[in-house]
Amino acid sequence: MSAAAPVIEGSRRRRSGGGIACLVLLGLTLAALAHVAVQARLMDVALELGTEQKRRAQLGEEHARLQSEIARLKDPAYIERLAREKLNMGPPAATDIRRLPEGEAKLR
Repeated sequence: MSAAAPVIEGSRRRRSGGGIACLVLLGLTLAALAHVAVQARLMDVALELGTEQKRRAQLGEEHARLQSEIARLKDPAYIERLAREKLNMGPPAATDIRRLPEGEAKLR
């Protein structure tokens, strides 16, 4: 019986060596999958960054345009011109101005 014992021990060693190799292969596979997942996320973030940078540039242009429009709208001459051209407004004609008697002006 002592001859059978060494054969069983040798097969156990081969099986445990194969199990270790499988565990190492599994670990390497999981590491590779994790690396691929990290690289995919990196690509997603880079794409989002590019989109946000483009949006920031657009907003910067819009901000500059709006600042220019604000400066124009603060100019009284520009407002007067807009009133004349778009709203047909202007100073009243001399015939349209009436002077109220002193007592009537105070009641209004």
